[in-house]
Amino acid sequence: MKYALPFALAFTGVTATSALAGNLEPAQVEPAIAPAPVPASTSGDWGGFYAGGQLGYGFGSLDLDPRNIDDLDTDGIVGGLTLGYLWDLGNWVVGPELQYDFSDLSVDEPSGSGSFDGIARLKARAGYDLGRSMVYGSAGVAYTNFDGLSGVNDIDLDDPGYVVGIGYDYQVNDSWVVGGEYQHHVFDDFGADGNDVDFGTVHLRATYQF
Repeated sequence: MKYALPFALAFTGVTATSALAGNLEPAQVEPAIAPAPVPASTSGDWGGFYAGGQLGYGFGSLDLDPRNIDDLDTDGIVGGLTLGYLWDLGNWVVGPELQYDFSDLSVDEPSGSGSFDGIARLKARAGYDLGRSMVYGSAGVAYTNFDGLSGVNDIDLDDPGYVVGIGYDYQVNDSWVVGGEYQHHVFDDFGADGNDVDFGTVHLRATYQF
């Protein structure tokens, strides 16, 4: 019996020490779950005023029946200024645009010669927002003037018509936009009944967003 008590006390101390040592082990920390990333917006910022210019090429035909000038072809350089405003409606962008082109769409034929000296356009644009780019269509009114000569008769014709177009714009940065555009112009009864004029223009354009 005299050896049993010390042995029991020693065994109890060892057990307690082992239990205490086990309790001092660091607790396991569950890894934190990171929140799911917020998807980046796919819409660009197209709203506001913009101004710039365009440069391109025009080509078309004239059918000036009353003056005996039939099916004349015209082509030449066009370029000018653009001013507009866009409302950004999310996926869609709409707004008015005013353009003026200085042009040299010339005609030089034995039956007559001349040129379209300028083209003014007031149109509406509607585009689909693809982020930093946009595809759009346009429609509106156009006005042009033709100065020329048929035989000994001076020709000075001007009249409104309509214009439709398609285009693509890309935002280089928060201020500058570059793009391309095709527009088709139609002038029925241009200056007189029976005069039909139609031509297309292809532009490269650059605008600054305010």
